[in-house]
Amino acid sequence: MSGVEIRALAASDSGQVLPLIEAYWRHDGIAGYEPARLRRQLHEFLSTPAYGRGWLAARMGAAVGYLLCTLVYSFEHGGLMAEIDELFVTPEHRRHGIGQALLATARAELAGRRCGWLQMQVADGNTQSQGFYARLGFKEKSGYRLWVAPLRAQA
Repeated sequence: MSGVEIRALAASDSGQVLPLIEAYWRHDGIAGYEPARLRRQLHEFLSTPAYGRGWLAARMGAAVGYLLCTLVYSFEHGGLMAEIDELFVTPEHRRHGIGQALLATARAELAGRRCGWLQMQVADGNTQSQGFYARLGFKEKSGYRLWVAPLRAQA
């Protein structure tokens, strides 16, 4: 991890993070990447601490990874918890400890904010990411499936 800096994201970092978001969405097959909309959303997210936190990994000043966590209040889990919404490291920088460093930084800062749990969603077929998270102490919550419903008309 030589020469890699992990730091908190600020609203002014949108320009560095958007290309990484686009690469992640392309990698995961997520439809609907719209730079203008995502720039607005990212600015709103990073300008509103109650929504969550973000971190950037940079090597020699170039962005090579990011982590975005949203905050959720859970009665089941005893209060504030965080959910990893997006974690991505560019392919050429993987397997160098950058993802682990992003997660370690997030875990420390979130625990300091009194978050009791950290969760995420991983696609069923993404065994590489499942293995990564399992090595870092995450476990699948068996017996549950994610269900979603829109609250407003989708564009």
